[in-house]
Amino acid sequence: MDHASGYLLALASTLTATIVRFAMDRELDEKSRMMLFIPAVLASAWYGGVGPGIFALLLGALMAAWVLIPPITNLSFGDQADQLSFLLYLVVGAGIILLAHRERVEKRNRELAQSELLRVNLSLEERVRERTQELQTANQELEGFCYNVSHDLRTPTRAIVGNARILVEDFDGELTGPAREKLNRISNAALKLSDLVDALLVYARLAKADLKMEAVNLSELVSTEAASCAAVAGKHLQLTGPADMFVFGDKHQLRVAVSAIVSNAIKYSKSEQDATLAVACERIGSKTVVRFKDDGIGFDPQYMHKVFQPFERLHRDEDYPGVGMGLANVARIISRHRGEVWVETSVEHGTIVYLQFGNQPEMQIRKRERLSA
Repeated sequence: MDHASGYLLALASTLTATIVRFAMDRELDEKSRMMLFIPAVLASAWYGGVGPGIFALLLGALMAAWVLIPPITNLSFGDQADQLSFLLYLVVGAGIILLAHRERVEKRNRELAQSELLRVNLSLEERVRERTQELQTANQELEGFCYNVSHDLRTPTRAIVGNARILVEDFDGELTGPAREKLNRISNAALKLSDLVDALLVYARLAKADLKMEAVNLSELVSTEAASCAAVAGKHLQLTGPADMFVFGDKHQLRVAVSAIVSNAIKYSKSEQDATLAVACERIGSKTVVRFKDDGIGFDPQYMHKVFQPFERLHRDEDYPGVGMGLANVARIISRHRGEVWVETSVEHGTIVYLQFGNQPEMQIRKRERLSA
């Protein structure tokens, strides 16, 4: 409200209070002549500020002395009781003006602070959006670079392996022992590089591929991958678990995750006995937790943070061949399914891998379970 409006409000409210008090003069007699002017002062000070408040305060005193205290139309401050009432009115009115002024200042400061906070928040949100976009662009460029490099390296690594084998086969009778051994080392190193390239290519593809979400029978995937991995490794795997265990996700990527977990259970089993893998499933609200428990060699829990990092290995290639990408792929896949993955382990007591899937549409899963039954 501008100053002119504030003074008009003070004038209007004071005149209104005068008219009301004058009209009720018989009912109120000489009591509380100044009472009705207090709301006028409060309204003027609150909406108009200090100036209109003081104007309403003085105008109220003037109107009371001129209209309400006999003789009417002559300025009169009455007897001692009326004068005391005037004094009290002025003190209370001044206090109201000061309080209203302080509240107006605090309100203005709050509004300014809120406006500044809103501006800062909008600026911060804009910066966050920009940084997020930059990060997404950088990640996409990095993933594209990894994909292209991995794809381009496959041909030369295979050429190295092929040529090394040709030399060994064609010139076997002419090669000395040390020469044959060096060629075998070159071939094995190239094979390891080829495996690393293939693993990196899979890791990059997992981030680029679109997810085709559906209700997937994880029990079937586990059973299929268990048979396949056991045949490749030439070992027997004892598998236990529910017959139908459904989760909502991308079937292709879940197959990659299951294959990595089953393969690890077979690879890191104790040599003197068959590998075992127990699978269990539990639904907690909208989330599904799947547990894979083996009885293999396990590992030291202090290195647990490394197992989900790409190319991190806790065993020598001579003992357990691999490239260290299995659980890294599992972590990426479950992350894309808005879930979490963690392990529990100890040396010689096996490992438990937990997969938690978030935002599972229970109705679709239940429907598939009924159809399966």
